[in-house]
Amino acid sequence: MKEKITLDNAASTVFAPQLVGLITTLDRAGQPNVATFAWVTSTSHDPELIAVSVSEARYTHECLTDEFVVNLPTKDLVEQVWAVGTLSGRNKNKFQVAGLTPIPSVVVKPPRIAECLTHIECRIVDTLETGDHTIFIGKVVAKSADFDAIKNGALNEHVEPLFHLGGTKFLSGRERIDVNKLAKGKNSF
Repeated sequence: MKEKITLDNAASTVFAPQLVGLITTLDRAGQPNVATFAWVTSTSHDPELIAVSVSEARYTHECLTDEFVVNLPTKDLVEQVWAVGTLSGRNKNKFQVAGLTPIPSVVVKPPRIAECLTHIECRIVDTLETGDHTIFIGKVVAKSADFDAIKNGALNEHVEPLFHLGGTKFLSGRERIDVNKLAKGKNSF
């Protein structure tokens, strides 16, 4: 018998793990900023849109004025992901502190992160206030990836993306499950 429990944490923990993205922006002085976010999602194929939910208390909220880049870190960057997610860029250069390398983007002004395997460049087309967070919706204007990061339109099997479980806990993994292969010889739905 299942036991019912009360969840003390936010409802978002029920949906953990969540894929981690490093969001790069420019502050009002034109200096690059980077921050860790797990509340990043695709919202449309046509046009291609990406949404990121950002607390009004975060410095990145101020930096999201017109453009941003979603960079995909892997498990090898977990310490850097933690550092840029727990420090404020208001008084620190988080690229330097975390040892990350900003490189020019293809279309937008905020930089990409050299150590990340994929990059999605966006221009903000809309915002939505949702309680203590704002959802910034960006139209994808450019995508780039390391040569061997993508295979047949998806992340290659060797790529180990980083997922946030909540608090100080992360998860990584490479196991891919193709339901078409599981369904062979079984009842189909």
